[in-house]
Amino acid sequence: MNGMIPGGRTRSAAATMIAIAGLAIPAATASAAPKRVVYNNLNTVPVTVNGLPDEDTYSAAPFEFPFGGMVEFTKRPGVLKSLTTDVDSFTCEHGQYNLENCFTAKSNKKFHYELTAKIYEVGVHNEPVGPIATSTQTFKIPYRPTTNVSCPATGEGKGFGSNCDVGGFLSQITFKHFSSVVLPEKAIILITDTVSDSPNDVVNVGEQSAYKEYNESLSEPFVAEPPLNGGVPAVGTDPLPEEAYVRGALASGFTDFQPVFEVYAEQ
Repeated sequence: MNGMIPGGRTRSAAATMIAIAGLAIPAATASAAPKRVVYNNLNTVPVTVNGLPDEDTYSAAPFEFPFGGMVEFTKRPGVLKSLTTDVDSFTCEHGQYNLENCFTAKSNKKFHYELTAKIYEVGVHNEPVGPIATSTQTFKIPYRPTTNVSCPATGEGKGFGSNCDVGGFLSQITFKHFSSVVLPEKAIILITDTVSDSPNDVVNVGEQSAYKEYNESLSEPFVAEPPLNGGVPAVGTDPLPEEAYVRGALASGFTDFQPVFEVYAEQ
């Protein structure tokens, strides 16, 4: 599926000390500038599906990379500090997810996977300009859980867990190693990966809607659980709620399937 500053000559000395202390206060304050969330639509991802914890969102696969969306930050966002996004892991410790032989011995087992986040200014035709900030990191990402053989067969295998999720296993990653850059009011965020040695190592970029069920009687049998809160970000706005960037270019058809991000900045 597929963010306590504690009276002749003596009085003068005291006044000097007060003046020095007064100078020290702003310096201390400046060294501890607060971080704040300037964009967040992670609130739109369903927390539960069918009464069970959401373990699988719809997501964009590596052949759609660079993948992402346009975001509009809060007024005067400040200096970029970090970026969090959801990912879906299709990588099994042994086997392949769609061959119904996925096997992962320990539920907390993880593997290393490199991803890159790039932030661009918005061009006159909504094209990416830049990038103005880049972060490449190797993350420890959970393997997809073992196939649940009691789940119904689908074109993407039998799924995993009690909800028979047929996609990848949901987790979050945070990019922290950006150079200092003042964010514009609007930006395009794109995520991509590097070439893996194994074609079976797959990590997708998560979207708002979650996988709900498989119903073969429908024309589109993979049924989605729609975004929470009407898909409206908790912080900031989505300038293009019906579009996303696929292979770096603007594409339509992404209503309810926006990529999800949380961005922290420092004033």
